[in-house]
Amino acid sequence: MIRFAAITCLVARSLIAQGTAPGDEPIIVTHHQVSVDGRTLSYTARAGRISMRDTARGEVHGRMFFVSYTLDQPGNVARPVTFAWNGGPGSNAALVHLIGFGPKRIVPTAVADARWTVRDNPGTWLDFTDLVFVDPIGTGYSRVTKPQYTPEFYQTRGDAESVADFIRIYLSRYRTVDAPIFLAGESYGVTRAANVADVLERRRISARGVVLMGLEPPIGNLPDNVKAALALPNYTIAAHVHGKLEPTLQRDLPATLRQVESWSADEYAQAIGDVKTLTPERRDSVARAVARFAGLDQAAVNRATLALPYMQVGTQLLRREGKFVGLYDVRKTAPLDTTPGPYDPRRDPSLVNLLDPVAVIRYLRNDLGYKNDLNYQGPWGGAYPAPAQFRGDWMSVRWDWKADSVFAKAPPPLEHAMTTNAGLRLLVACGTFDLICDYSANEWKIAHLPDALRRRIVVKAYPGGHALYTDDAARLALKRDVAKLVRDALAGDR
Repeated sequence: MIRFAAITCLVARSLIAQGTAPGDEPIIVTHHQVSVDGRTLSYTARAGRISMRDTARGEVHGRMFFVSYTLDQPGNVARPVTFAWNGGPGSNAALVHLIGFGPKRIVPTAVADARWTVRDNPGTWLDFTDLVFVDPIGTGYSRVTKPQYTPEFYQTRGDAESVADFIRIYLSRYRTVDAPIFLAGESYGVTRAANVADVLERRRISARGVVLMGLEPPIGNLPDNVKAALALPNYTIAAHVHGKLEPTLQRDLPATLRQVESWSADEYAQAIGDVKTLTPERRDSVARAVARFAGLDQAAVNRATLALPYMQVGTQLLRREGKFVGLYDVRKTAPLDTTPGPYDPRRDPSLVNLLDPVAVIRYLRNDLGYKNDLNYQGPWGGAYPAPAQFRGDWMSVRWDWKADSVFAKAPPPLEHAMTTNAGLRLLVACGTFDLICDYSANEWKIAHLPDALRRRIVVKAYPGGHALYTDDAARLALKRDVAKLVRDALAGDR
């Protein structure tokens, strides 16, 4: 069996120059197999950088790295193709690629001389869609060609326009212009996916479906008081994980959550909205209830607002034990840092050790044959030169957030895309152990959309953190739901 696996995993590497214009780089093509649900799937992998050109002059302003997987099959049938990315906005696609949905996963190993190894991924989406994992400019191996081009890409509009142009080029280059297109983004990648869907629609390239993971979907309206109130069910889950609820609430979590969800959407949301007119007695009553459902001391609830920021949960839930609760996965804890200063994501226990960067490079070089001496950049910044300012998520501090006003139009981009494209469907996914994405708020927001939009959106909560696919059960459940999204979108064509 080991010999057979070694033979079937043998890659026939070939260096193929796919582009013809000056400035293009060669794309590396390799061939592989993966076992999924008892079936052996043969597929072609491509890894390389596509040139992003100024349309008027044809000058290369940036090169965008990608890894794609195409199922080998006879004929010219146009399979669905899903373009996926992570967030940050400084994160590369390694997590969604090599833990989430690619044909291979990098997993921990007990072998003495290797911390991580590559395994077949039963949670891959390759059995129902081809896959393209994209590193937007500034992440992974994607770079501008000159420093003066950086502002074009480090902003919401430029980021979305460039990713949409990458998709156009990919579809044209690899003869998949008729393929049904799907988009998938995690965290800030949700914002990117929403904007890319709209940009594509304006370019007469219609996506069939979008998967939004780990962030509030940018569609519809969620009042501030409702948003603040509906974070509470996630806090209840965090308290339950660490045994901080009182016995009557700790005993039956599903029953407790039904109670918390109902109270939060009604009484709590109204109390936050009317906080300035509440009597002191009413404020105290609501604060006691919030503390009870969140497993916190009453002093943690601000009487002036009655809202409970997620950072309070992170720092207060296990304060007596001297621990900090991970904001992106409440199951992860670390020693509580009591020194003054802002939150440092590099020290959050839910953001470390998800994936070994060295193992990623080895996979790209050894398995896919792509070799590049650039730093494969992720959210914590580049290797050289050293950062000159605080914050690990280096790219977001260089991001031109002010330029986002360009997208401040009515309706918002995703709503505009769905209104223009009556066949566009959404899957909104959230991990229940995540303090950044509130599953109950997502449900409320989608439920209050007009019927024409709401009936094309599915909202799901999974037992996972922000990167919910790191949990096996959540990853497989998400796969089933994404497969249904694809089937339903394609069925709408018939």
